[in-house]
Amino acid sequence: MLRFDHMPSDYNPMFLFLGNREDLQGLAAVLRGFEQNPAPVSVRHELPDAGGHSQLTIIPGEGNDAPYGLRPATGDNQFTWMLNAWQAGQIAARVEALTPKELKAGNDIIELGLEGEIPVKVSRGEFTDNFLTPRHHLDPDYKPEAAN
Repeated sequence: MLRFDHMPSDYNPMFLFLGNREDLQGLAAVLRGFEQNPAPVSVRHELPDAGGHSQLTIIPGEGNDAPYGLRPATGDNQFTWMLNAWQAGQIAARVEALTPKELKAGNDIIELGLEGEIPVKVSRGEFTDNFLTPRHHLDPDYKPEAAN
């Protein structure tokens, strides 16, 4: 199961994606779909079995002064990842580089290099299966007090 969530920190905040080969192939497919049709896409909607608490929407960016990169959005645990089609394709290729059958573990940190963006870490085989697996808040059975 793909898991993703924001990992807040005073010094090194990041948005973390964890999964196995098939999970990362699914994430790459979402990015490839966005590359072909740059329109807002909810990662949670496209990958409904994913775990974690955060909501992430990939949105198309236009113009040089657009706030590209992954950033907090309005609302608790909501984030947007503003990309253009070319950036989405490049990121998909980096995620796909983590999916060969012979690869047991690996990661990549994705940043556009812009001030204020949250780095995105994509990891395969580096965390236990229960890391970031509490039910997410869209699950009707999710109870926030049980997640702590």
